[in-house]
Amino acid sequence: MHRPFVHRPLTSIVVAAVGSVVLVACSPTAPKATGVAVQPGAATAATAAAPPPDITVSPADGARDVRLDTPVSVRSDTGILDAVVVHPSGDTESFLRGQLDAGAHTWTSVGALDAGTDYVVDVTAHGTGGDQSSASTRFTTLTPKRLTTDAQPSDGETVGIAMPIALTFNVPVPADKQAALAARLQVTTNPPVEGAWHWFAPTEVHFRPKDYWQPGTKVTLNAHLRGADAGNDVWGQGDWTLSFTIGDKHVSTIDAGSHTMTVTAADKTLYTWPISAGRPRNPTIQGNLVVWYKQQNVLMDSQTIGIPRNSPDGYYEHVYWDTAISTDGFFVHSAPWSEWAQGSQNVSHGCVNLSPSRATTFFNFSQKGDLVIVKNTGHTADASDGEGDWQIAFEQYANSGGTVAPAAAPAQPGGL
Repeated sequence: MHRPFVHRPLTSIVVAAVGSVVLVACSPTAPKATGVAVQPGAATAATAAAPPPDITVSPADGARDVRLDTPVSVRSDTGILDAVVVHPSGDTESFLRGQLDAGAHTWTSVGALDAGTDYVVDVTAHGTGGDQSSASTRFTTLTPKRLTTDAQPSDGETVGIAMPIALTFNVPVPADKQAALAARLQVTTNPPVEGAWHWFAPTEVHFRPKDYWQPGTKVTLNAHLRGADAGNDVWGQGDWTLSFTIGDKHVSTIDAGSHTMTVTAADKTLYTWPISAGRPRNPTIQGNLVVWYKQQNVLMDSQTIGIPRNSPDGYYEHVYWDTAISTDGFFVHSAPWSEWAQGSQNVSHGCVNLSPSRATTFFNFSQKGDLVIVKNTGHTADASDGEGDWQIAFEQYANSGGTVAPAAAPAQPGGL
């Protein structure tokens, strides 16, 4: 609960002073009593002649569909504000916080308003002569559509050194609203790092550090989205926080030219394995990629990438121990059918093939956010693969003010 502002004026001192004068004037032993009584009489006349202090409240009384980012402002040009209380109608505990200026003439709210809420503003003020004014007004905020967000990684997760913060919104954010929205997304880390936000699409913004995260780094995102205007009558209606930790440094390098995969932890080589990558007409994406998720069993269907199931290249089968290195179907997975080619030929439809035992080992070793470097395939990953974060120089990455043109979709998504 936030306590309302209640100003404590000095009127009690003024009253005490006038009272002492009146007492002297009424004393039968006081010399020149009549003369002394003239002074309080003159003050009373002046006070009666002065108009009561003015009070101006914004939004105006009766206003409807008030924006959620509208500040409530209370002003008295000829008086001193004694109390300002702003609260939802029927709720006398949830007060809107505010700040008073140095002269106690203006009070301004701090923070966003709630959607679809009838607010009451109660104000009292006093003038220099002691006269008081009061005002009670009401206004109602608009009821917009709600901005929702899907966030990666999840709160409390431990992730690898290449993991970006990826936010996906339920609606496209117009270009002229993106900078203000990104400014509400506060990332704090221990130890501190340099990082930036990048809009990949009107519905998607990512944060990454300039360099890969250091193991052990603690990361917190505070999304101050309450009262955020996302355009087209869509507003953020709540703040939220997520925190995650950077785990061990895992880097795996896949070389389609030498048909090998090297797996390291803390810069020490654990394994060097033979692999088979995508064949020339279905190349594996290359670049500095991220492990997005793992799935023990994936039903792979060639029809989803434009290859009929009943064609010579078609397939429809369960594939096991799948470690995703893109968001559009590129995996490192078990492929017992291609063991004959692993280490010598690239024969897959885009995925990286390992023997069952090696795929199982890599699956169990990997964590979300691990770095996987793929080389010598001729098909550079881009944002349409969900892999744009580390393919862009940091100087071009920081575009929190708005989107750039989205990259073209790859000609061939990942396959078996």
